[in-house]
Amino acid sequence: MTASYTRKRLYRVGFRHLDHAVDDTKQLAEAVWYRGYCPTQAELERLQGVMPREAFQRTLCVLELLSQYPVCRRDTAKHLQTLTRHFHRQLLGNDDTPTQGRYSPSKRWGLTDTTTSLRKALLPLQTRTYADATGHRHGLSG
Repeated sequence: MTASYTRKRLYRVGFRHLDHAVDDTKQLAEAVWYRGYCPTQAELERLQGVMPREAFQRTLCVLELLSQYPVCRRDTAKHLQTLTRHFHRQLLGNDDTPTQGRYSPSKRWGLTDTTTSLRKALLPLQTRTYADATGHRHGLSG
């Protein structure tokens, strides 16, 4: 997976409202969960330089959302959460990530978008059957 392909996917996810970015988000989820893609801080900083603030926040919201699923490898999830906390502090001046329970990443990022359609679309991609069929390591691997 080339960095330019995934960077374009991150860009496209951020530039459209979340309910219109479902296909791009699913492709990004596949890359993150099953193909080992994990954006670097430098890569996100480059994106930040070319994206409007709200679009960049939307991209970070999606990365945070992807990190919350058990199918996301633990090391990848931790890395994504560290990155999103860093940018949250930078953009919004704090890091109010709840330590327990469910919460809305879109609200945390100050977005009016909802994540309901994304969560529904991601359900089939996170089943053990699907994850095992990819042939790659994942967060549900034993």
